[in-house]
Amino acid sequence: TKPYTLNPSGFFLVVSRLVPYKRIDLAVKACNKLKLPLKIIGTGSELNHLRTLAGPTVELLGQLTDARLLDYYKSCQALIFPGEEDFGLTLLEAQAVGKPVIGYRGGGAAQIVVEGQTGVFFDTLTPSALVEAVQRFSKQSFNPKHIRDQALKFDQKIFRKSFKEAVETLWQQHNQLQ
Repeated sequence: TKPYTLNPSGFFLVVSRLVPYKRIDLAVKACNKLKLPLKIIGTGSELNHLRTLAGPTVELLGQLTDARLLDYYKSCQALIFPGEEDFGLTLLEAQAVGKPVIGYRGGGAAQIVVEGQTGVFFDTLTPSALVEAVQRFSKQSFNPKHIRDQALKFDQKIFRKSFKEAVETLWQQHNQLQ
């Protein structure tokens, strides 16, 4: 598998409910500043606000079918994940098709994304921190197979097995204390 490299004519992607805590405004502001193409998939209360922020390189696509969504995942340069989530299903969806993530280092992203291997992080919820992360991202290459392998670690079968093992270990420790 050849390494992933930045395509100057490609686009960045956000897939999210458009609500304030998701911080989609950071992605819009960063891509405006860098004059990079950004496609946003989703709907929500922030839609009109994001439309007012969006520069000429930002496109709000609304809700899409699963098939069209998959096409966007496969075609993007990277998923931008600007907010903090407990888990972050879109992180896994992007990585499952071999796409890297540019995300805020917190919550689920810190558990799912591997810095320098499956994406890059930024540490403060500011447009300038995201701009810097996109610039770092553009200087790196990523292996789509390694990215997909990372997503597969979160497969349901593997999760169930790990969860069962953890519960059994805790149960054994509990019984030893009795």
